[in-house]
Amino acid sequence: MSSSDRIELSIDPGTWAPMDEEMVSVDPIEFQLEEESYKDRIDSYQRKTGLTEAVQTGTGQLNRIPIAIGVMDFEFMGGSMGSVVGEKITRLIEYATNQFLPLILVCASGGARIQEGSLSLMQMAKIASALYDYQSNKKLFYVSILTSPTTGGVTASFGMLGDIIIAEPNAYIAFAGKRVIEQTLNMTVPEGSQAAEYLFHKGLFDPIVPRNLLKDVLSSGYDRFDRKEGIVCIFRWGFPGKNRRIFLQFLMKDIQSIRIEVKEGIYARRVLYMEIRGHGAIPLTRTDENLTPREIEQKAAELAYFLRVPIEVF
Repeated sequence: MSSSDRIELSIDPGTWAPMDEEMVSVDPIEFQLEEESYKDRIDSYQRKTGLTEAVQTGTGQLNRIPIAIGVMDFEFMGGSMGSVVGEKITRLIEYATNQFLPLILVCASGGARIQEGSLSLMQMAKIASALYDYQSNKKLFYVSILTSPTTGGVTASFGMLGDIIIAEPNAYIAFAGKRVIEQTLNMTVPEGSQAAEYLFHKGLFDPIVPRNLLKDVLSSGYDRFDRKEGIVCIFRWGFPGKNRRIFLQFLMKDIQSIRIEVKEGIYARRVLYMEIRGHGAIPLTRTDENLTPREIEQKAAELAYFLRVPIEVF
């Protein structure tokens, strides 16, 4: 998926405001291949993709939530991270810091750009430094989305620094690629060991979310039930501003029941709760979701069956 298609899928129509579109790469180390110069290659990809660089950054609204977002584009030189990519992402983070905006970075990259040498590697530290101020000092919220592929210096820096890290199904996620590892270490990399599903079970990131559900998950939150580890994780957005993320974690053995609240009339209310020992009732659905009685009963039945707990109605 191109970065433009991703933005169209994720951002509410009419709210996208791009940043730093005029910023373009130069040839800082005068890198030269026999076939073409680095500058000629940049020009070629600009004509091919209609982009100026391998990332688009800007602001917009995601289901009416104002956000800052950067979307990498693998079609532009394999999404490689050079000085301009690093600078655009850093400026986006600094803007989000000053405006107290949630930050989303969509990763799709082969890693640092070899044509810029150590200058491309510097971007890893520069972006990480900006994120430190954003997350640790200002206590703001960053979501990293790993698409296929996410490798190299992007994996080794901002790709893995999210407060919440989301992967797409079947995404290829690694530092060094399979071929590089096998040729360097003279060993066989097990099939599927760099796939999102395998890495999820190793605890490398949070949920795996299909692309068509991603916008709703980002704007409302998610529930993760891990029977193997015996834990439940609940993530929700809070009110705009500092510390607006709500992240709760419980032991599955402390879940006592699934509760349904139903109030009919002018102000109808149908909400699903999870009763947690020592914590009371935790809402799993929003009051404005307008679920039908059948929908909420089905959700409750599926969850109660999975958790092996009773259903209560009040």
